[in-house]
Amino acid sequence: MPSDRRRRTRVNFHARADIQTLGARLLDLETKDLSHKGVFLLGELPLKDGLGCTVTLHLVGETENAPTLHMEGRIVRSTGEGTAIDFVSMDPETYLHLRNLVLLNAEDPEEAEKEFGQPAFEDPEA
Repeated sequence: MPSDRRRRTRVNFHARADIQTLGARLLDLETKDLSHKGVFLLGELPLKDGLGCTVTLHLVGETENAPTLHMEGRIVRSTGEGTAIDFVSMDPETYLHLRNLVLLNAEDPEEAEKEFGQPAFEDPEA
């Protein structure tokens, strides 16, 4: 169902990100946008579609204790413009931070809130 891929609210969100894959570690990358299901990184990156990865987002805050978010992901598209990563799992605390970031930056927070009622990840037990 390719049409279902982009049904999550994406918000403009600029932060620094690190990507770890089998055999590569890319540091200090720039994000373009974010949803509670994925992130888009700017620039041409040497990442192949389908490759699993760990994403670390470094949130910029007024204190040195700004949260760092860690998600497991999969590369879904990599072009000269940038790379789209689909999140496949994250811990509950990261999910809450991500939810708040999306809701605070969404053009339509009420619509974004509805999306959080829909499953974002496949159930590995199913």
